[in-house]
Amino acid sequence: AVLITEPSSARVLSWIGGNNYRFLPYDMIFAQRQIASTIKPFIYAAGLESGLAPCDYLENEVKEYEAYKGWEPQNYNHQQTKDSSVAMWYALINSMNLPTVDLYFKTGHNAVANLLRRLNINAPKNETPALALGALDASLYEMTLAYGTLANGGNIHDELSMIDSITDAKGYLIYKNPISKPSSAIDEQVCEQISRILQKAINEGTGRQIRYRFGIRSDLAGKTGTAQNYSNAWFMSFTPDLVIGTWVGARSPELHFAGGLGSGSSLALPISGDILQNIEKNKTLKNEYLTNFS
Repeated sequence: AVLITEPSSARVLSWIGGNNYRFLPYDMIFAQRQIASTIKPFIYAAGLESGLAPCDYLENEVKEYEAYKGWEPQNYNHQQTKDSSVAMWYALINSMNLPTVDLYFKTGHNAVANLLRRLNINAPKNETPALALGALDASLYEMTLAYGTLANGGNIHDELSMIDSITDAKGYLIYKNPISKPSSAIDEQVCEQISRILQKAINEGTGRQIRYRFGIRSDLAGKTGTAQNYSNAWFMSFTPDLVIGTWVGARSPELHFAGGLGSGSSLALPISGDILQNIEKNKTLKNEYLTNFS
C-alpha cells in the first residue's frame, strides 16, 4: 500500500491500496498493522517536549524488566555499541531499541500516550513499555497523517482530502472542497528537531539506501519500520511539501518473511525510492514537492 499526500493541505496525491483489488478486495491503506519503529520519532518527540535535548544520553544496556513478565528487549539483530549510553539523536537515526525503551521510562507513559492521541493514534491507557518499540496497531492512513504533522510544523489535519472540486458537463463549478484548518499537535521546535534527526537517518542511518541505492539527492527525512517476525515492512518519508507512506505485508499478519529480506529497508523503502526517482526526473514535480528544509 502506498499513500502520498501534501501535508499543508492534506490533499491526497496518490492512493494505492494493494497489488490487485480483484484478488484482494480490501484497501490495505486502512489495515490495522503493527507499526514497529515508525512510532519512534513520536516517542522521541514526547521526550523532547518533556524537556530532554537531542544530545542527551540514553542507556544502551540489555535489561530484564521483571515488572513486565521478565521482558528483555534487544537492539535489532542484537547489535550492541561499544558504549553503554548513546545520544538521543544517534539512537533515533539508527533505530536502536534499548535507548528508546530508556527514553520511554524517562518521559513517562502519560506524556507518550498523550502525544500519540494528539496525532489520532490510539494509545493504551496503562503503562506499556513495548509501545516504545511499536507494539501498537495503526493504519497507513493514520501514520501518513502523523508524519504529515512533522512535515507541517506540528499541525495536523483531521482527515485527508480526496476531492479538490467538482464541475458539471459544461465545466461549471458545482463544488469546491475548502482546505481544512489543521490544529496544533506537536511543538513546532520539537518537529524541527525531529525532522533534522530524520534527515540524518536518511543520510547516515537506517534509511541511507535511498541515497546510495537509488541516488536520491533531494532533502529528505524518513524512518524505516520492521515489525516482529518480519510481518510488516514500513518506510515513511517526507519533505516540507510531500509525505510518502509505504507499507508491505500479507493479507494476514500471521504470514511473514523468514529473515531480513522482510525488513522495511528491503521491502518498503525501494518502493519509495522508485517514486522519488521519478519525481526527481520531472522538473515540475521536483520543484513543487522536493523543496528543501528551511
